Amino acid sequence: MSQDLMDTDRRKNERFSVEFPLTYRIGKKTLLGSALNVCHEGILVESYLSSRMALDVFKMLKNAQNLRLGVKFTYEGKTDQRDVEIKHFHLDYSGCEAYRFTVGFWLPRVRQ
Repeated sequence: MSQDLMDTDRRKNERFSVEFPLTYRIGKKTLLGSALNVCHEGILVESYLSSRMALDVFKMLKNAQNLRLGVKFTYEGKTDQRDVEIKHFHLDYSGCEAYRFTVGFWLPRVRQ
C-alpha cells in the first residue's frame, strides 16, 4: 500500500480479509451472504438479492431509525443476535436479475 493511501485511510481498526458464508436477518427477512472482511468492531457482508428482496431490504434500511437494527447471524450452526449499527450499505445491479448488496455492520464488543 502506498504511503499516500495509508495517510488517507480513516479507518480506526485494521481490516482482515475473510470469506465465509453466513445467514443474517434484517427485520423479518433472512439473507444469505458472505463475510468479506472483519475488524475488532465490525464486519462487511455481501449478498446477492432478487429485485423484490432488494426493494424490501432497502425500504427497511431507509426507514430504520439511526440505522440501528437487531441482526441475527448464523455461522457454522452457531447463532448470535446483536443490536447493530449499519455504518454503510450499497446496492447495485450485478446482472442476471440479481442485485449486489453490501453492508457494513458495527458490532459492539462483547465484554468478557
